[in-house]
Amino acid sequence: MDRLKGENEALIRRLGELEERVKESGGELEMGGEQGKGNGGGELVPRESWEQVCKEKEELVEEVRQKEKRLLRLQQVFTSKSAEFREAIASILGLKLAFYPNGQVRVTSMYDLNASFIFQPSSGQQGADSSGMKMQLVAQGEGGPQDLPNLMHYWIENEQCPPGFLASVTLECYDNWKRSQQEEGEV
Repeated sequence: MDRLKGENEALIRRLGELEERVKESGGELEMGGEQGKGNGGGELVPRESWEQVCKEKEELVEEVRQKEKRLLRLQQVFTSKSAEFREAIASILGLKLAFYPNGQVRVTSMYDLNASFIFQPSSGQQGADSSGMKMQLVAQGEGGPQDLPNLMHYWIENEQCPPGFLASVTLECYDNWKRSQQEEGEV
């Protein structure tokens, strides 16, 4: 409140000075020196107002800097936690996940990197469970088990159960990977 009173008094004084100069010059106002520099009563903006505006600007710049710093920290934490999440899924389920901006998810078996599948949310359909989201298979990679067409037919088309399909693929890929590791050890 005191700041506003001080600004108001400075504005009233400045207005009085300007009116006096207009009377002295016969109706024409002449300004000596540069505008806003504070040269001998020639400033158009009172110093108190100018200082307050500068102070507010500095406070806003500092606030923006702090918010940018906080945003950067949040982005770093999110990146770190999402990497941890993907690593946990890979080690627990044997699947690597890649999320795309359009909502699609690429799922790749850790035991056969060519066995990859792309799922996307079904448009407008509610799942049988209460989670509300149902994914549909939209593309597949070159690899995978030899029995892949039968697995797809049973788990995707008949059962409409992507988790069952991925579990079957993971088991088949693991068995094939384990066999190849044992064969390499014998050679």
